[in-house]
Amino acid sequence: MCGSGAGAGNIASAAWPPYQQPVSTGVLPECWVYLGSDNSGGLKVTTYDGTTAHYKQLLVSWDNLGTFAAAPIISAWKDNTYPAASPGTQPGSPGDGSAIVNGQTTDTSNTSYLKANAYGRGTAAAGSVQDTPSANAGGTLAGTSGTAGAVSPPVTPAWLATWQSLQAATQYIQDAVTPQATFAGLWYFVIALFTGPNMAGGVLVPQLGFQYLWV
Repeated sequence: MCGSGAGAGNIASAAWPPYQQPVSTGVLPECWVYLGSDNSGGLKVTTYDGTTAHYKQLLVSWDNLGTFAAAPIISAWKDNTYPAASPGTQPGSPGDGSAIVNGQTTDTSNTSYLKANAYGRGTAAAGSVQDTPSANAGGTLAGTSGTAGAVSPPVTPAWLATWQSLQAATQYIQDAVTPQATFAGLWYFVIALFTGPNMAGGVLVPQLGFQYLWV
């Protein structure tokens, strides 16, 4: 994530200009993805701009070989050890992924700086049905968006009316169903990353994850 025009697919992100701490809470305007090393082959996510005006931006894809044991979730963690969040608590300087995930009292009302919206169920619990969006996410999106616990998109496929904060297992998106066994599927979602004057600086690398159980 970076400022407008700051990213490039052939330059390591560590060499990009630092994002300056803003005077008020706002959205980071660009998102880039690297499929290999962080110095070549970077792709700009052109459908990301931190607004509600997109729908096919990111997705989780699973094959037809497994069986979910429960409804999966989408959330974010401080790092790949998946620790619990401490809502509203900022790390010391320099910061780490918890600066984003924990959020801050004034900037985000203790919700995460990272928000997401998901469409439908991915796939239905039965009947071999894939939920695929054809309209923008819309809904309420702000630096303070988010609610405690799990929120689930409607079983009748639609986007969440209010974007959810991704804050470990404290605030997250949970599928409304356990997807059908041995049926390949896609679960579409979109994200927006905020920052604010009270976020700790540093190299902030949270773990965006799709968490599930299988049998």
